[in-house]
Amino acid sequence: MAPNSDRTDTNNPRVCEKQSGIGAPHASTPASQQAELQLRAHDAWALPVEVLGDALGVTFSEKELIDNHQAWLIALRGRIAVITLPGLSREVKEQRIRRLFCERISHGWAAITVDSEDGVTFCETFLEEVDPADDPPEVSPKQTKDVRDLYEGSAYAPLHGWRGDEEVIAALRTLIIDALAGTAEDMPEEAYPLPEGVGAMVAIGYDEQGALHPLVWVRTDIPSGLRADLWGYCAALSASLDRVDVEPDENGIFYVGMERSPVTGPGVALLAAAIVRRMGRSPEDCAFPLLAPGAQAEEAPPLAA
Repeated sequence: MAPNSDRTDTNNPRVCEKQSGIGAPHASTPASQQAELQLRAHDAWALPVEVLGDALGVTFSEKELIDNHQAWLIALRGRIAVITLPGLSREVKEQRIRRLFCERISHGWAAITVDSEDGVTFCETFLEEVDPADDPPEVSPKQTKDVRDLYEGSAYAPLHGWRGDEEVIAALRTLIIDALAGTAEDMPEEAYPLPEGVGAMVAIGYDEQGALHPLVWVRTDIPSGLRADLWGYCAALSASLDRVDVEPDENGIFYVGMERSPVTGPGVALLAAAIVRRMGRSPEDCAFPLLAPGAQAEEAPPLAA
């Protein structure tokens, strides 16, 4: 099975050496806590720009830019500068900055540009000599001990505090059943072996009055954190089927893959991250692919029939 989406980022030929990621936990941090300690791409779209800038130790300025660019991010010698084109509306300026932060958090690139069409170029190490007059000002790098602290008091803070994965899964299943009038079940044994890479299935059923009801199944033989985030994605997908351009198979089933990728902007994946956080878990990358039905998928039982 192959995912139905492709990356659109364009690479810059000045790529040399990979920098370390942003917000990564210390090597001694237990793996079970790393998701809570690390900034993720979806945080760039959920947290206030000022909070993100403060957490990353960023300085902001405005300057005329070249090549239709509207925003730059430059990470050089332990400093991060964000430069935006003068005259941008507040909405456009914020969107461009969020995109820069998203790419920086996801990949640790050292130089990133965003143009007027939201096109991104980057290089991993900023090698050019910098004129001292144009050198970004000194900033004090900041370390976020726990990204969850950044959400305190915000609209995306957990409804009932931070909870364990199993509690979050139970809350997400209740959300699907109660708020979405759907069905939320573990993947039945007869569904195995699943098509390659499939972590969950979502279908839409209809009652006798023609009302729509989502049906969600998530596999149980995967780590609890991945299951929780998949349940969140399935809840978001169930409420946003009009926002995807993928058709279900002949049985009306959408196949959700397990391979994570960063959230690159508003959409189903960002909604999934927000839902999971509201239920009490700091999610990992929540952009799961919708897989095109293949020969293996046709062998799966028609759960929605």
